[in-house]
Amino acid sequence: MGIEVNVVSPQDYVSISEIKDFNDGQPFQITTLPRHQTKFLQDVTRLMTFTSTLRAFEPQMVIASGSRSIWLSALCLPVRNIPWVIIGHGTEFGTCSGMAAKITRHTANRAHGTICVSAYTQHAMRESGVIKPQSTVIHNGADDQAFYPLPISDVLAFRQKEAVADKFVLLTVGNVTQRKGQEVIIRALPEILEKQPNISYWIVGLPTEKPSLERLAGELGVSHAIRFWGRVDSDLLLKLYNACDLFVMTSRQLADGDFEGYGIAVLEAALCGKPALVSDNSGLVEAVQDGIAGVVVPQDDSNSTAAAILKFINSPTALRKLGEQAQRNARENQTWGQVAIRYIHYLRQIYSENLR
Repeated sequence: MGIEVNVVSPQDYVSISEIKDFNDGQPFQITTLPRHQTKFLQDVTRLMTFTSTLRAFEPQMVIASGSRSIWLSALCLPVRNIPWVIIGHGTEFGTCSGMAAKITRHTANRAHGTICVSAYTQHAMRESGVIKPQSTVIHNGADDQAFYPLPISDVLAFRQKEAVADKFVLLTVGNVTQRKGQEVIIRALPEILEKQPNISYWIVGLPTEKPSLERLAGELGVSHAIRFWGRVDSDLLLKLYNACDLFVMTSRQLADGDFEGYGIAVLEAALCGKPALVSDNSGLVEAVQDGIAGVVVPQDDSNSTAAAILKFINSPTALRKLGEQAQRNARENQTWGQVAIRYIHYLRQIYSENLR
């Protein structure tokens, strides 16, 4: 779209070689924020990196995503008269107490605009006290070049190879944590397996809390029905989306206020023709648009979750139709190409209103 971009970001969860390979493959500059063992040194060096990038790149506008990016932008941009916009995902505004929340509230109110990834996030932002910037909602998107239906023969071969040819496969993609809610599905499995024993639950993502979930699965006697895949590459992820029968993401809001702002993985599954079961009280509701790309169950409710999954298992025709509907909706409304147009329109509006 003719806009030059420089991304300044931490890349803390992958190896140095992975960072280099990824960055070299992008059509824009990526400035990696340095890692340090102490938070103080890390914050200082990241501030220095950010300011040096501002001097070298001389941006006309900055987009801040994440609490510390908001803090850095509020500190560095006003003196340079650079308009800036926040992208609110959820974590930034979920915690409404403590010093970090106060800093975020104070700094975010200095922005020229906010793009919230869901109406749920927008409401949380306002509740947190960020009320001054102009605000809009632009839902996240997914990459339709990376996620799409594979040939049926390839899917069947993969399922055969992974020993799930005759099973109903549930899939969750996301960091294995309390917030992502994989525990809810595990707690629902005893009831599901009692009625439908041919079930396999695949868990994909950084295995942050894998040991505790393995213990829970052992206590419930469902370990045989669960497989932890860990982090996977893009080719395998595409196969996993295609090979599952139902995507599940039962995220929950934590005690500190952290919540699921939207759920890009729901859209990735939809682009592969898979409907989703998600929890309420989060931005996931907007990702599935209850009844269009999936269904919504009460948060942290394993009984309701089990009942909904069993209903899907017993209604294969309805499941297939919902998957086709989810795929069509994602292709027509939720690709990154479509989302980018909405972003550019809003950013140009903010920029034109704040020309110096």
